[in-house]
Amino acid sequence: MEAEVENLQSAYQDMPEGSAQQKKCVIHQAAFAHNEDQRPPPVNLPFDPVSPLSVALQRTSWPLGYKPTQLPKYNATTNPTHFLMAYEATIASAGGDDSTMAKSFVMACEGSVAN
Repeated sequence: MEAEVENLQSAYQDMPEGSAQQKKCVIHQAAFAHNEDQRPPPVNLPFDPVSPLSVALQRTSWPLGYKPTQLPKYNATTNPTHFLMAYEATIASAGGDDSTMAKSFVMACEGSVAN
């Protein structure tokens, strides 16, 4: 796995900065899933080396038809336990799983938490 990560990082860095090819690699993030028959096949493209997500999560595709209602936001001013309960319920009710929860988390963070 380490060799694959190094190869992907090298390929990404060799692309022209800000190129359409580089942007396409960032947009097409995909990875493994608990329920593979409900997800499109993973896209074997380089990953975004600055993403907070692991290579595996970047390669996890979103569940087919996954469209959550507005995700609860967390900015460190609310009770984290209450936030997590609402966040998990929102993802689960939209048909998401653990991978979906991890990938969606960056969208739920705001303010200093997002930084």
